[in-house]
Amino acid sequence: MTSYEFLFSEKKIHRIARHGLFWLIFSIHVFLFRYYVPDLKYLTYGSTYLIRLQNLLLFLPVSVFYAYFAIYFLLPRYILKGRYGWLIIIVLLLSILLLLFSYLVSTQFNIRLAFDIPLNRTTIVRQIDFTASNGIAYPLTVSAFAIGIKMAKNFYLQQKQNEVLAKQKIKAEVQLLKSQIHPRFLFHSLNSIYNDMLNGSEESPGMLLKLSDLLSYILYESDERLVPLEKELSLLQNYIELEKVSWGHRLIIHIGNEITSSEKFIAPLLLLPVAEYVFEQADNDKLQQLSLTLNMLLKENTFWFMLGMNGYARSADNSPKENIQLLQVQKRLQALYPGKHDFKIVKDKNAITISLSILLDEMI
Repeated sequence: MTSYEFLFSEKKIHRIARHGLFWLIFSIHVFLFRYYVPDLKYLTYGSTYLIRLQNLLLFLPVSVFYAYFAIYFLLPRYILKGRYGWLIIIVLLLSILLLLFSYLVSTQFNIRLAFDIPLNRTTIVRQIDFTASNGIAYPLTVSAFAIGIKMAKNFYLQQKQNEVLAKQKIKAEVQLLKSQIHPRFLFHSLNSIYNDMLNGSEESPGMLLKLSDLLSYILYESDERLVPLEKELSLLQNYIELEKVSWGHRLIIHIGNEITSSEKFIAPLLLLPVAEYVFEQADNDKLQQLSLTLNMLLKENTFWFMLGMNGYARSADNSPKENIQLLQVQKRLQALYPGKHDFKIVKDKNAITISLSILLDEMI
């Protein structure tokens, strides 16, 4: 049995072990420290420990009842739901009942406390002491402690569940991005390569290879949580070159890449949707002269990326916030790089610029 199983497993044997250890520690604490003897010589008397054992057996069931009543009834029905008014009323009524029960027990048994040795205290004093301890002090203390443990455990398990759900959501979004390879891009790329092949262009085999590498990466190589930054940038540049084939001489590309070599890693498929969105802003059916600028910089652990397009004559009625792929990118950035990224979109009628900076991880 691992420590995690012991603390969090819901198997019956693990739960019994947890609860048994809790009450064992509590009983030992009470047995050794609740009752004391002013004169140390009485610690050698067997009767001292018999008195302690008797008191423990008499009051422990009350504390056990109070603790389980608190964590299985009061906690889910009143504490977690914020019904504090009813909680106070129930606790007061229950405390009164337990005080009466403890007092009745003290009248039925010859209650003696270890510090009564020698027995120099009156019966009523011992009854009051036992009643207060058994009816109020220890039941409330152990119940509060049990509730704290239960709430801490629930909080930890909820956090772990949220982490799992977040990872599953991110994975689902990556799969969705894979399935959303824009048909415009595929159609124009394949059509341009086909026309070049008919015209005997020597660049056609290379373009087919780039398209193959691009699709292979999207479908099969991007399942990892992180991928090498150079791999992601290579994917992006292959995509731009394929778009260049479709646009021909109407597209002028300026690339500033100040990244020579890197051992950094980045989440996959963050940059491609951004590039797709930029190209979607221009209409390939119009004779537009476009200028595309791509700048990349890596300084220490921070990666800077800027992609802008100038010259298109499309109306600015397509808000970036309404683009599903960009929304997914923004959500993934918030989940994967919380407080470690900056994502900006600047757009007007004939220009758009998207900038991104990320504090990258050094290893997977």
